[in-house]
Amino acid sequence: MPGIDPATGKPVSGIEAQTEQALRNLAAVLEAADSALDQLVKLTIFYAHVEDFPVINEVLGRHMPDPPPARSAPANVALPHGLLISIEAIAATR
Repeated sequence: MPGIDPATGKPVSGIEAQTEQALRNLAAVLEAADSALDQLVKLTIFYAHVEDFPVINEVLGRHMPDPPPARSAPANVALPHGLLISIEAIAATR
């Protein structure tokens, strides 16, 4: 799930905003599938710049359940269209 604003079809600006947008997009998709962020099992977070990890981690901490899902986070990934982050998720349904 990329940090793209669905209204414009373009990435929002900056890693914090893109991470927040990616999580909003993910929450919407999960809701449509009768799931939610608290049903996440595993996240794979692809991000463009290793130095962005502290910001990503802080944003995720605001949205993840306790305990958080398992995750991996490959850095320095070449993402298309100016994206700084893309999140892949596996979730259970309710």
